[in-house]
Amino acid sequence: MLSSQSFKDGVKHAIGVPALGLGSSMFAFGAFLHSAGFDIYQSFFSTFFTFALPGQFVMAETILAGGTLLNIFLAVLLTNSRLYPMTVNITPLIRNSNVPKWKQYIGAHFIAVTSWFNFFSVQKNIKEDEKFNYFVGLGGFLWANSVVCTVAGYLFSNLVPHEILIALVFINPMYFLVMTVSNLEEKKIICSILVGATLSIFLNNVFPGWSVLIAGVLAGTLGFFIFRKENNE
Repeated sequence: MLSSQSFKDGVKHAIGVPALGLGSSMFAFGAFLHSAGFDIYQSFFSTFFTFALPGQFVMAETILAGGTLLNIFLAVLLTNSRLYPMTVNITPLIRNSNVPKWKQYIGAHFIAVTSWFNFFSVQKNIKEDEKFNYFVGLGGFLWANSVVCTVAGYLFSNLVPHEILIALVFINPMYFLVMTVSNLEEKKIICSILVGATLSIFLNNVFPGWSVLIAGVLAGTLGFFIFRKENNE
């Protein structure tokens, strides 16, 4: 697998803007952990085992707030629940009967917003039997890069101004936003995003803490049913 051309192509895809965008946010996260009093081992294992930046931030902040283990578990579970539909969505595409189950389980660990989105931007051009290796190369490199950047952020946080660290946190979300807008080709996706953005503004006055989540669910559901006929074709 690691020596296959499709795996190498996935790594090449990850190198550059995807790795830079995600790595910069992880660097800032590592610096945050250092300033919050976590040790380097906690910083390393946070990304090594979790690889989901929003959930990692929530976990750290809940610990700092004195939350119980149950509080931390529920907070991270809700924050990372977005990974479940992403996994359900991508698994049928990368599943390969020739790949042992344990390798597929390891590959699932590399599913994150950046790897998921970048894979879908090119998956139509990849042969069916090569998609798993390609995704492991793409997601695996992003994961390894994130672990390294987290530790680097922890070690070198004192050398980077606070203002720059704050800016680094937002590089990956901005990259994801730009990638999303540049790939708006399907009507159902355009409709869902526009409706979701509009609804979130109005819902913010009613449900300030839940407006984005509710708007996203409603907009996605509405887009699915409106374009259901196209989905079945």
